This record gives sequence, structure tokens and C-alpha cells, in this order.
Amino acid sequence: MAMGAPRERLIERALALIVEGEVAPGEAAQNARAAMNQWRNRSPEHAAALLEARRRWDMLGGMADDLRAHFDTPAAGMAAAAAAASARSPQRRKLLLSIVGLVGGGLVAGRGVQWYWQQPVFRSAYNTRTAQMLKVTLPDGAADASGSQLDIAPQSAIEVTLYRGQRIVDMARGEVRFEVAHDSQRPFRVRTRDAVIEVVGTVFTVRDRGGPVTVGVEQGHVRVQVRARQNAEASIPSAEVIDLHAGELVEVLDGHADAVRQSDTRALSAWRDGWLVFDNTPLSEALAAVNSYRIRPIVSADARIDAMRLSGRFRTNDSVGLVEVLPTILPVIADSHPDGSVELRKR
Repeated sequence: MAMGAPRERLIERALALIVEGEVAPGEAAQNARAAMNQWRNRSPEHAAALLEARRRWDMLGGMADDLRAHFDTPAAGMAAAAAAASARSPQRRKLLLSIVGLVGGGLVAGRGVQWYWQQPVFRSAYNTRTAQMLKVTLPDGAADASGSQLDIAPQSAIEVTLYRGQRIVDMARGEVRFEVAHDSQRPFRVRTRDAVIEVVGTVFTVRDRGGPVTVGVEQGHVRVQVRARQNAEASIPSAEVIDLHAGELVEVLDGHADAVRQSDTRALSAWRDGWLVFDNTPLSEALAAVNSYRIRPIVSADARIDAMRLSGRFRTNDSVGLVEVLPTILPVIADSHPDGSVELRKR
């Protein structure tokens, strides 16, 4: 049965008293609670309305803590919700009525709770330039614990959004090492072109330099969900889900993941110590990493060169040395141009 307008107005009055009693400071909250008890005893209808109002308010969970910050000035004598406007400032009264409207109107269908949990509590974008590395501590630590640590490699671009129920990193390009603060109530997800990586607390690195997306785990456990590609023989796209543990690595490209393999996953983030480590890496992907430290790039217009594999350990600040040694380990010729760029040709 639909709720009549008169009863809904009583619920809104009760909600106003509950909200003020919960979030207002000091004496104002005490006065509101006293007024609420008096109001409830006026009639059975008031008591029933207060019971329903309390149910709706309880559904909001921790919202009261956030709202208290807005009521930072005591104001004694705030009692009835729809009356006594002169006892509060216009701004404060507007806020109170907005809260009542949210809880009273939207929460019945769950929209108020949904809206609350969908609001970000922190958002920031990080973009690094050529040869620039960045270390970031996120404000997601529980209690007094430190937050997640992000080491961001040169020429990387990510956006971090923290919500009350989850933590999201959207990674456009580059390389990032994540040391995630443990919080089982707020999963940590990294979204890339080809996969979504989910963790609770662990250390791992994600690399996306335009080729396959590489995920390597140093500590803990992550779950890699490959972004689905439409299967011509199926009506809905299928997706792979892969569990990675310490010392394991996987590469994902175009909706498909290669076999999980054992690897020195710490080498993925060796750039933090000034090294680039390649292990049978396609030359196109290796050059993308090298070029993130160069003003002028090393390029190739030959797919056969791009597909060559490179293994070795090279200084991030000595790409000139790499150019000199490359023809001795691969069948290529390196032509240096006056502008500082280098072009590779097949020998």
C-alpha cells in the first residue's frame, strides 16, 4: 500500500530530529534528542513514524560521521525539524533539510545508500614526463597504518579514485609498482586496456607500453580478469580469470592471456633502482621502455625488427650504450641522426 502524504510528513519530521540528534555538536544534539522523545510520546502515529525514520537512518550506516563535519558550530535550541528556523542559520537549515530529503525520499528505494557509496572520497591523476619517476602514498590506510605506495615509471599516466567501498586505479599507459595497503573491506582494482587486476593486500607491478599488458606479483596474490573480446561463435563475450601468486607473471593481449610463468618479478620494477631488465622481451616493447628515458626516440619501421627478442640488463641513463651494443647482440644496424634520434635497420 502506498504511503500517504500526512504520514510521510511525520516521518520527515522524525528524520530531521534523528539527523540533528546524531550529527549536531554538543548541546544542539542533546536538545534534539530531548525534543524527539517528547514528539514520539504525543501519539501512536508519531511513535510509528519515528520507528520508520530510524530504520531508514540506520540503513545509511557510516554516513553520520561524514555529516558531522558539516555541523561544526553549536546552535542551541534546535528542536522541531520543520519549525524553529530562526534558531539556525539559513545555510545550516538548508543542509539539514537536504539530508532529510535524501533519507526520506530516495532511501526508500535504496537510491540514497547507492548515491552515498558511489561518491568518491579521493581522486587524483598522475602523469610522468620523460625520465621522471614519481612515488605516491595514497590516503587509504586503515586507522594509523600507512596507505598504499605507488612507484610510477616515466611516461606513465594513471588516475586514482578512492571510494568508501573500493579503490580504483585506471591505467592509461606506462609502468607502476603497487604496494597495496591491506583492507579487506575495500578491494583494490587496477583497470587496464586488456585486464582488471584485483587485490586485497600485496606487491605487484603492471606494465603497459603498447604491447601486451604484463602483470607480475612480488608478494601476495592477485586476480587478473582478462577484458572480454566478442567471440564470433558465442552470443556473449567470454572472459578469463587468472590467479597469480608471488613469483608469477602473465602477459595479456587482445583479450587473451599467455600461460602463467615463473619469473623474477622484482625485475619488472628494477627501473626504481636505475635499471631496465629484459627477459626475451619483444624489441618493440623494450624500446618503448628505453624511450621513456630519451628525449629523442629509438625507432624502427620494420615489423621483423620489432618482433626480435631482447634479453639483458641496461642502465636507464645510458641508452647511448644500448645503441652501441644492440648491433652486437641482434642482426640490426643503428643509424644515428643529427637530431639525436636513432633508426634501426635490419642487417
